[in-house]
Amino acid sequence: MLTLQRITSEYIATEDRFRLSGITDKGGEVSYWVTQRLLLRLLNFLLDWLETHREELERQAATDMLGPVVTRASKLSGQAGAEDSAEEAGSGEESEKEAEAGETPEASKAASAELLFEADIRIAATRITVVFKPRKSEHAQLSLQLDEAWQWVAILHTLWKRAEWNLSAWPDWVEEVKAPHPSKSVGYLH
Repeated sequence: MLTLQRITSEYIATEDRFRLSGITDKGGEVSYWVTQRLLLRLLNFLLDWLETHREELERQAATDMLGPVVTRASKLSGQAGAEDSAEEAGSGEESEKEAEAGETPEASKAASAELLFEADIRIAATRITVVFKPRKSEHAQLSLQLDEAWQWVAILHTLWKRAEWNLSAWPDWVEEVKAPHPSKSVGYLH
């Protein structure tokens, strides 16, 4: 099983779904399409687990300890754990060359992304692990501590709103905890 070292979450309007792209512990890259239906199921577990730690999240948010919410696409590098600067994927020069060749960065990523039908959640007191189970490739796990799980949920919430999907799945306390804009960089969730 692969272990995800870094993950980028994006809402792709033309597909009306999320794409999760990640760098693995083996230095490779994976990319998954995630439907709203599967995200809702994952969110139920994530939000329930985070709610049990809500007081700690509010305390961290109040003291500015939670990492920033980065929601733009970022260029994946081959170096796991390296910080991304939340720039748009690909430089102008690279994008021009790919466009001339008839392939845009979006099209190239879309072609290699695999649709996820299943994911497992493992919950521990201090950590939550999501195991993505694609049908055609090796499973990959994303293990998150409290601040990392919160950062990912906050990113998903922001992108969910951008997608104009129904917000009824999101409890009010998510906005309350998101309200303070944190300044600490966690570094590998985008």
